Amino acid sequence: MLRGIWAFVLVMVALLATLAILDLKNDPEPRASSVPLPDRPAEDPCPSELGDKPRRSKFTDQAAPYEGPAPHPVKIVNESGFSEANAPHRDLPHGWEANYNTLDTQLVVCEYLVSTGAVVDSCEYVGNKFLPLVSATWTYRVLAARTAEQVTQFTLKGAETCPFDITYPEGDYPSETPQSVRTEDLEKALQPFVAP
Repeated sequence: MLRGIWAFVLVMVALLATLAILDLKNDPEPRASSVPLPDRPAEDPCPSELGDKPRRSKFTDQAAPYEGPAPHPVKIVNESGFSEANAPHRDLPHGWEANYNTLDTQLVVCEYLVSTGAVVDSCEYVGNKFLPLVSATWTYRVLAARTAEQVTQFTLKGAETCPFDITYPEGDYPSETPQSVRTEDLEKALQPFVAP
């Protein structure tokens, strides 16, 4: 008798689950939730376009204020559409880079590729692949991490040679790569704000 009741319950559960799945598949419009989603802050205050207003981010009201003794730790954010692997990497002087910690970041440096020009070199990569290296101009917006207020903005010319390697999705080989700014040039431009 108990076994029969359990069998009946299992059949009913399976039937209800099947009906629920079929009902979801036949529903012509997804239903919106009446519960509002939380206003999630952006990962960083850098707008995706150079001329746009900085945005509320995880640094807003959390990061260390841009004040006190130097150095003022920075986080560099590349807003040029490069994958993390292809974004320019720099070794800034000791104490300049924030430790991936929101609380110790005082400045966020937004890096934008604003123009490219003539081919200056040809870069060879594994598999006998060649990629033109083109001249490039970059603009940097330096923002106070805590408030997203702009501290300064400057433009630098790319001067680096071919990147060591290029990462790309299969079948989507890039047509060119821009010259990045030399680390020494970026340090010199940032020094009055990071380590005066």
